[in-house]
Amino acid sequence: MSARPLRGAAAVLLLAGFGAVPAALAAAPAAERAAFVTQYERPAADDYLVFYDELRRERFLDSVADELNRVLELPASVTLRLAECGHSTTAWDGAERTATICYEFLDAVLVIAGDTGASADRREQLFSGAVTFALFAEIGRALTQLYGLPARHGTGPAGDEFATITLASAERAGDATAAAAVEFYDAALGQPDSGFEYLETHAFDRARLEAVACLLYGNAPGNHGRSLARGIVPAARAPRCAEELVAVATAWELALKDHTRVPPAPPAAKAAPPPPAT
Repeated sequence: MSARPLRGAAAVLLLAGFGAVPAALAAAPAAERAAFVTQYERPAADDYLVFYDELRRERFLDSVADELNRVLELPASVTLRLAECGHSTTAWDGAERTATICYEFLDAVLVIAGDTGASADRREQLFSGAVTFALFAEIGRALTQLYGLPARHGTGPAGDEFATITLASAERAGDATAAAAVEFYDAALGQPDSGFEYLETHAFDRARLEAVACLLYGNAPGNHGRSLARGIVPAARAPRCAEELVAVATAWELALKDHTRVPPAPPAAKAAPPPPAT
């Protein structure tokens, strides 16, 4: 399984202010700094071992953590975790400061992507888009809580925004993950009986998908004609989507400007690798 670089993944942080590194921080040993760390929990169910083996081998969580650590200064460490949860979802636990991607979520994404009837290559893209979006949404929720950021519509939509402008930044560098993410969640919402718990636990409905798709349409209209044609982005809203993107990006820029560590170099984060072959 080959990893697909998400060249702009954590480059949402390009939106942040690029101040000099504080002297105290520069002098602090890395081990003493709060940071994103990773945890790959071996699943009890043999069916999930392929996810455990492949994502760990590809260093999916590690690449995201490395990029975030390079740019952000945290008040406390955060764990990015892959684990068996009993539910097909992802979660941010503020008390434990842990963002979890559940194996059951990965398995459900694989099934829904397969049910679309798309080609094998496109199913891989749908898997990657869904997982990458969900992980960065949890990271956005984490940052909202850790930094005490304003969240007018709640931490769920705030997480969506962070994930969306991250994907939008990647899209400007030529990555196709953004369109795949929209296509996947559109398909998932079209299967209400699939048992995909992410939609319920995150209150992710058509309105939330429309907000995400609008920002991405505003970022690169030529890449999201399908969203317009299928009504995911209403025709009446489409002309305003670029303005909406600017507003959201500016809000995150202001929110993160006091929490950046160094000016970002070309990002090294990865999109979720394609699903393992079965």
